[in-house]
Amino acid sequence: MPSFLGKRLTIGTAALAVVGSLFASAVQADEIKVGLLSQYSGTYSWWGQEYDRGVEMFMAETGGKVGDHTIVIEKRDEGGVNPQRARQLAQELVIRDKVQYLTGGVFTPTVMGTADVVDQTKTPYVFINGATSSITDKTPYFVRVGYTSWAYCVPLMKWAYEQGAREAVSVTADYAPGTDIANAFDTAFTEQGGKILENIKVPLGTTDFSTYLQRVADSGVKHVFMFMPVGPMSAGFIKAFQARGLGDEGITLYAGAETQESDLPAIGKSAAGIITALNYSPYLDTPKNKDFVKRYKAQFGPDAIPSLASMGAYDAMHVIAEMIKATDGKRDGEAAMAAIKGYSWESPRGPVSIDPETREITQNIYIREVKPVEGGLMGNVPIFTYENVVEPWHAMQKK
Repeated sequence: MPSFLGKRLTIGTAALAVVGSLFASAVQADEIKVGLLSQYSGTYSWWGQEYDRGVEMFMAETGGKVGDHTIVIEKRDEGGVNPQRARQLAQELVIRDKVQYLTGGVFTPTVMGTADVVDQTKTPYVFINGATSSITDKTPYFVRVGYTSWAYCVPLMKWAYEQGAREAVSVTADYAPGTDIANAFDTAFTEQGGKILENIKVPLGTTDFSTYLQRVADSGVKHVFMFMPVGPMSAGFIKAFQARGLGDEGITLYAGAETQESDLPAIGKSAAGIITALNYSPYLDTPKNKDFVKRYKAQFGPDAIPSLASMGAYDAMHVIAEMIKATDGKRDGEAAMAAIKGYSWESPRGPVSIDPETREITQNIYIREVKPVEGGLMGNVPIFTYENVVEPWHAMQKK
């Protein structure tokens, strides 16, 4: 568990710029500090566990070293969807604790909350989650190793249309990422020739979904696209959807990360048949992923299953290591970012690369179906692959 910092720094914009200038010319000692921002308490503490596991895997395999440089991880708790706290923590980590890189980030608002600190101190932030496409436009020192809403929505809408979907409703959590993904659903499905009849917005923290599911039933559609934050809302909505009998009525539910393996035991076997699109599955049948899963279980126990979060944290450390290698330990944000623009590697998720213009990740997107897997469990089993998906929203902005 992380330690909390009680003292809030009040260094202003001008001071941040001065500190960033000083950092850019300084040579970092052999110890390279990396600040890890995540959720370690409350509803979304699952993210903290998974980020820690991905980082710990990387540290165990490398001995925590890149060449002669030793990596030290400084962990902090974002404390929910709190951009002000995220900014404060980023400022303390960079200025007081002198971290050279930031990673983590769970929600779009918390990642965006750090933008001015990251930008003015030229501190590379390799963020793992936060699916709003425009995040990387906020500062040239942001790089994404997760995915955007558009990156999985476009393939998912294409798949749904090809399976016969022509009319649908979307059900999305009512906050900024939910708005972004509702737009992605609508745009991508319309481009295929389909029509979203209604976007049903669900307030964050909702536990009773009966009103919203009645609206789904009343719509008469046979296809529903959903987005909820991973965790209790996702599991709660899916359980309620199935308990209401909508699946039995022939309504297909499409999602993204909402059927995480960690949540499937709570949802139960009623999740069977749900179609999702995402950049990873622990049941991806490739030598690289099978080896990753094997090593993950060896380190965290035979029942442990890697997630998009632990895999993302592992890859984030891989990117940071490349930056350290390229700069030989110097604190040089511009050189570090230049080193990973166009950088490619073989991830457990498949072949990936960092787009040199957008700093978005190009990767496979897998259509997955919830099916029974070994040990009586349910899992997201890939059934089709859209290869080398370039982040669609940024591509659209160029038109």
